[in-house]
Amino acid sequence: MAAPITAQPNDGIQDEESFDEGSYTTSIASSITDYKYEHGRRYHAYQEGRYVLPNDEEEQNRMNLQYHAMRLAFGDKSFFAPLGDKVQRIIDAGTGTGIWVEDVYGIDLSPIQPRWSAPNVKYQVDDLEQPWTFPPAHFDLVHTRIMLGSLRDWPAFFTQSFKHLRPGGYIECQELAVDARADDDTVTKDSAITAWCRNQEEAMQKLGMTLMVTGDMIKKQMQEAGFVDIEVKEFKVPIGQWPADKQMRETGAFQLVAMLEGISGLTMALWTRFLGWKKEDVEDELMKVKKEFKSTHVHSYWPVYAVYGRKPVE
Repeated sequence: MAAPITAQPNDGIQDEESFDEGSYTTSIASSITDYKYEHGRRYHAYQEGRYVLPNDEEEQNRMNLQYHAMRLAFGDKSFFAPLGDKVQRIIDAGTGTGIWVEDVYGIDLSPIQPRWSAPNVKYQVDDLEQPWTFPPAHFDLVHTRIMLGSLRDWPAFFTQSFKHLRPGGYIECQELAVDARADDDTVTKDSAITAWCRNQEEAMQKLGMTLMVTGDMIKKQMQEAGFVDIEVKEFKVPIGQWPADKQMRETGAFQLVAMLEGISGLTMALWTRFLGWKKEDVEDELMKVKKEFKSTHVHSYWPVYAVYGRKPVE
């Protein structure tokens, strides 16, 4: 279990009124076109409706900030599976903006990756829940990061991964549970943050998916697909600058900006399409959630799990 995060003294820390979002913001360029628009946000067109989050520049910024926060929490590691030095082929399932890939085949529903890439990087727009077009026993690593809300049939995904991994190859899933917590109970049951997590899960369940995950859940499904030597690593990604530890505080700053700038995109389509909310009511509720996230009196974090397993050598 991940250790508790110690909060620094509150004196002198930026609180919700003085936090400067712009100082931690990054930007990237969008690429290809052919999209759908709703509530002023852009959504993918390929397999329309399969993925309910936007794919516009604002969402790409959030994804990149989220990636940096998790990378910091992971101690600057992209993955934990013991691959050795003979890796030839990696597939990044749900590659998103593709900013981390190297020696990788990136797959995603949205064509938002860079037009340029290194010769050893390829991107493909495809649906991972359809039969894969790759040969069996082809990859050394199948890698995912935050695919909750994207995959409906995880057992089928693990089965396909097992088929297309070479014997001795690894799968690694890095997942963030949308279940905000605090070790000191500063995220209460009646808080706006808790209500937001609950509504996100309710909407996702109507799509046949869940945002609540544990390492043991992932491990069990990997075992059922045939993987062995499965390891579960647990992490906490703080939301905000409240931690006493310098690196955790930096992690929290990236995560906070990701939430402040991205929460509308994470929420709007889900609540208006599946929960019957009006746009204006969603915006009012998100103001309350943002205020709690920005408060250094609220010591919130996301539970994060990195789970990897090996395909047996036949």
